[in-house]
Amino acid sequence: MHPDSFFRKEILEDLRNRRGLLLKFVLPAGLLLPLILADLPVSLQAAGITVAIIFSGIFGSSIGLVRIRESGMLDRMAMLPISPRRLIAGYILANALLDLAQIAIPLAVFLILHPPAPEVVLCVAGAFASAVVAANALGVLAAVAPGSSSEGHLYAIITVMAAIVLSGLVAPAPHTQGLLPFWYLHAALVTAPGAFALSPVLAGLILGSALAVSPRLFGRTRG
Repeated sequence: MHPDSFFRKEILEDLRNRRGLLLKFVLPAGLLLPLILADLPVSLQAAGITVAIIFSGIFGSSIGLVRIRESGMLDRMAMLPISPRRLIAGYILANALLDLAQIAIPLAVFLILHPPAPEVVLCVAGAFASAVVAANALGVLAAVAPGSSSEGHLYAIITVMAAIVLSGLVAPAPHTQGLLPFWYLHAALVTAPGAFALSPVLAGLILGSALAVSPRLFGRTRG
């Protein structure tokens, strides 16, 4: 079968590699559940979940896309009568769905142990989805410049660290933390006051930026 979109390609590859798919679920749970079950401050546990989303989304999406470009797949998919933006949107969606599923179990355990107020549940859900989409979109942005896998790893790591620091997850960053959706997820998990409605707006802006530059991934400008 020759997939006509990144979404179908990514989903098929994930389902085909059952061992790798299982590992993708076991690894986040193995890292996050001990943190969540430990007698630690809720803010630290919330930060761990948020950092996991940032790392999984940015690093996974960026490195995966760089490797696909190195394999020549992007050149072949550029021949399809589908716009680069639609192709990359499908790629982001497929990776975001996998990340949502990966983190859903640790997040559910966290919410069971630290049940939020009813009015905060929707805020958590919206902030969670926004953070996952934003992380994967940032991964696409980080994949535009690298010319090799080694450069891709470097750009991905820099982007991950920048997102963590700017979001105030390491130390307070009052001037920048509100510019990315990740801080809003952390705030929602600790039921701290916050303008949670900004989270999907910011995620939408980052996603739009990733789609805007997506033609550069294919080596030539297409509509």
